[in-house]
Amino acid sequence: MKTIGLVLIFAAAALGNPIYTVADLGGLGGASATGYAVNSSGTVAGWGLTSSGNQQGFISTPIGLQALTAGGNETYAYGINDSGTVVGTTYTNGQAHGTIWSGSGTTDLGANSYAMAINDSGEVAGGNGNAFVAVNGQIETLGTMPGADWSAAYGINAAGTVVGDERLANGTFQGMVWNTDGSMTVLGTLGGASSQATGINGSGDVVGFASLGSGYQNAFSIVDGMMVNLGTLGGGSSYAYGVNDSGEIVGYSWLADGGQSAFLYYGGTLLDLNSLIPSNSGWDLLQAYGINASGQITGIGLYDGQLSAFLATDPPPAATPEPREVVLVGTALLLMAFFRARRTLTL
Repeated sequence: MKTIGLVLIFAAAALGNPIYTVADLGGLGGASATGYAVNSSGTVAGWGLTSSGNQQGFISTPIGLQALTAGGNETYAYGINDSGTVVGTTYTNGQAHGTIWSGSGTTDLGANSYAMAINDSGEVAGGNGNAFVAVNGQIETLGTMPGADWSAAYGINAAGTVVGDERLANGTFQGMVWNTDGSMTVLGTLGGASSQATGINGSGDVVGFASLGSGYQNAFSIVDGMMVNLGTLGGGSSYAYGVNDSGEIVGYSWLADGGQSAFLYYGGTLLDLNSLIPSNSGWDLLQAYGINASGQITGIGLYDGQLSAFLATDPPPAATPEPREVVLVGTALLLMAFFRARRTLTL
């Protein structure tokens, strides 16, 4: 069934019926903006350049991007939950401070810290030399395996399972899962020396990237303990950053010509996200970082030559199709929705 659904999606795209529409989230007055995380309502957190050339975290609103300030310092926003609480990093005199922005104000998690992700319970994952979870602003340090001298957390799911990586004494990195029972799982590689886990969904599926024997890095997913190489879009390396509860994965890949393209991986197939948007949209989607439960994707792309944060949404508002396209396109979109609801269909 998954194979049939993907064939229909490809056919729909070939007939000129894109799967996604893409919105430009605007900017903060400077030359670029990047969307990094998106919550269930489609609100995006990220960062962009201001007119003065500083990086500033933001949250998207219906009327444009709202800057996340912290005493006039540079800020970056990396995570957002369904309550609209945002986490990221503030740089004060060049020193990183993990930061939480909420309706009640800002919380500083201390010097030399980074806040990377937040779940709907308000648990924050990050690092300060050691991977940690912050609950109500209080840091709880996570452990490391023997021989590791540094660790950081990048993702957390609703249950509180945390993913990230740790550095070994020889300088290599290994992906890690910190389980809610206090145990730790060390992730393997794809034949090389290192790996990094960047995201986890509610089912415990983990995504990230790992090195090959050749030295390139490829995006991976881990489902039921099995690491799967997601491949590339023709280039040497690829990187996965976001996964939703339907198992849809986003990231970016190098292309054979040396360029980059955002990707969507689903049902065993790595898709160039640019192949799923209108060919005359003006967009070249370069990197995807976040995806929410309904499949909205955020990242950075070129829009008419300008580096801009985007939000891709499916399905698009439907124009009246030609009669020969009605069944094909409709079935493709219905199957995408059905697959999201049923992750475990058999072939």
